[in-house]
Amino acid sequence: MRLHIVSDLHADIGGNAITEWTPPEADVVVVAGDAMAPGSHALRLVRRLYRDTSIPMIYVPGNHDYYSEGDRKVVARDPTLKTTRDTERARMREVAAELGIVLLDDEAVAIDGVRFVGSTLWSDLRASPRHMTFEDVEREARHNHNDFRLIKVDEGRSRDRWTVRRMLSAHQAARAFIERVLAEPHEGDTVVITHAAPSYRSLAGWDPSAPTTFREMDSLYASDLEYLMTGENAPALWIHGHVHHNMDYSVGATRVICNPRGYPPERGKRHRENPAFDPGLVVEIEPRPTQMMRIR
Repeated sequence: MRLHIVSDLHADIGGNAITEWTPPEADVVVVAGDAMAPGSHALRLVRRLYRDTSIPMIYVPGNHDYYSEGDRKVVARDPTLKTTRDTERARMREVAAELGIVLLDDEAVAIDGVRFVGSTLWSDLRASPRHMTFEDVEREARHNHNDFRLIKVDEGRSRDRWTVRRMLSAHQAARAFIERVLAEPHEGDTVVITHAAPSYRSLAGWDPSAPTTFREMDSLYASDLEYLMTGENAPALWIHGHVHHNMDYSVGATRVICNPRGYPPERGKRHRENPAFDPGLVVEIEPRPTQMMRIR
């Protein structure tokens, strides 16, 4: 089975529109989140990029998939840009069903004998500098990360913001879901797809000689799930996004891959944030007997 893997297209960012896109030959398309905000628009974007509906497409939501537009003039032109996390989760399910996209939001599906397990994952905030207490990390995240300003909850008012506590709860639920599915034996290969990284090895600048040395915002991008890559039911492949640099490494029996497009060049610079992004990346895993079933 040939998997075409991309993430973090961020097509809604100024100067980052996608004007050309040639899908490679593949058996399954995997988009590991953050195609654009909000997620219902992201699904329509990726369907326009990948028009061949005979090829299964898997989409796993990223954090940007829940971003809500705050500009009233923009919202007046398109009210669907103003949203909440719960609203967008429901909208994404509707749009995915309409467009024939397999949306994995703490869900799993088997395609041709390969089990795909998908979750945003979020993070557990443990990858933080030693001098920072949890309260320090929480305050830093709240003040300096867009998730806690642009993701809305409840009624979607300006004060109804996504919080660190909510994120931790979502992470714990996601981790428990992945653990539960991986604990169930499966005859074919398993591929886990998360938006956030499952290993500190994916953090920019992470040093294996100082594995517990982190930068201030690292904790929002990766958690340590390497213990799931070494057991009897370890996945063959773990795909993620969120960090805007390519990764390809192995932990135990699991290969970890990240292929994010990222942001456009900064003003005065020639190169994109991630010049290593490969829009034609295809990774092959062994095929199994043909079947497709959703696992809950």
